[in-house]
Amino acid sequence: MQVQEKTRHIDVTIPGTGIDKLKHILAQNMPEAIIVEDDDDVAIEWESTELYKTIKANETPGKVLQAYRERAGLSIVELAKKTGIKYTNISAMEHDSRVIGLSSARRFGLALNCDYTKFIIT
Repeated sequence: MQVQEKTRHIDVTIPGTGIDKLKHILAQNMPEAIIVEDDDDVAIEWESTELYKTIKANETPGKVLQAYRERAGLSIVELAKKTGIKYTNISAMEHDSRVIGLSSARRFGLALNCDYTKFIIT
């Protein structure tokens, strides 16, 4: 039996003076705490970040399909029922061992309420 515990995150924003003292106190009393400084005044272009580049480099139509299916809260079997595509084929498409054709992409787009071109290799 495996147990997975999710760590609950607490987001706190404290404006004003004394923030450095508070960070020091937290670091001393809670060494496991992660203190993230967020500067909302600095805008970063998403497409220029390393995270975006990594995601784009690893993005495949199958991974996109899986992400949209999971976002919709559907299992592969449920998506198969909505689209009329066999669940074994959907699984193969999500694992990139089967190409997503135009007809299937259109069905996925309708079932998942998104643009079908996201599932087509460009």
